[in-house]
Amino acid sequence: MKNKLFICGLFALMIGMVSCKSQRKDTKSAGGVPAAIADNSQNVLDWDGFYSGFLPCADCMGIRVSLELSEDRTFNLRLVYVGKDDGSFDSFGKISWDKERNCITIGEGEDKMQFLIGENLLTALDREGNKITGELAENYILVKVDLNLVEKYWKLTDFSGEPAVTPEGGKEAHIMLKKEDCRVSGSGGCNSFTGAYTLKPNNGIIFSQMASTMKMCLNMDTETKLKQTLEATDGYTLDGDILILMAGADSLARFEAVYR
Repeated sequence: MKNKLFICGLFALMIGMVSCKSQRKDTKSAGGVPAAIADNSQNVLDWDGFYSGFLPCADCMGIRVSLELSEDRTFNLRLVYVGKDDGSFDSFGKISWDKERNCITIGEGEDKMQFLIGENLLTALDREGNKITGELAENYILVKVDLNLVEKYWKLTDFSGEPAVTPEGGKEAHIMLKKEDCRVSGSGGCNSFTGAYTLKPNNGIIFSQMASTMKMCLNMDTETKLKQTLEATDGYTLDGDILILMAGADSLARFEAVYR
């Protein structure tokens, strides 16, 4: 696996850098233990879990990243270079923590990647352990996936209180978000569709690369509204089995989880 992830145009994009090593603190706790050791990401945060993101790439449309970190300090990584025929790579191995226990390294040599651990976030670092600050910073963040969001059949119930109508002889409008490769699929009632989604911090979500079948049905109102909803969505709220897609502070569509 060639690690183009952070070196593809990375230095040309940097506005400012903060070193992971700068997280070190010289103060000591009451017990005489360095504070950076006594209180760090490894022992304070729930860092294990499944993370995803869509990172920049110099010679492709972007790199879709799926990274699972396990409590036994192992990782499983999948990289998909979007727009390349043979652009999928998988790797696994052991996680290595830095001295301050705030950053991790996965892989070795050319395949090495480094991340700063945050609250439900991983910030990608360059080979020297630096992260990007400024307006480009959000492009280098992986978000921890809420497992209550993915691998479920989400039935569309209404658009801001307006019921979603299933056309006669049509399918039930729904979406399904897959954990692996961040793929979305579903139906608008007439046509089936597929695409990708990207999670952002603070319950952000963006749908992209959408494609659908091209059948014509008598009533396509629900399908048209769902397509417009997915295009406009930039966030979501999740309350148990209720999913609401949002555009800013506005509610666009409501879904209920159906267990079959």
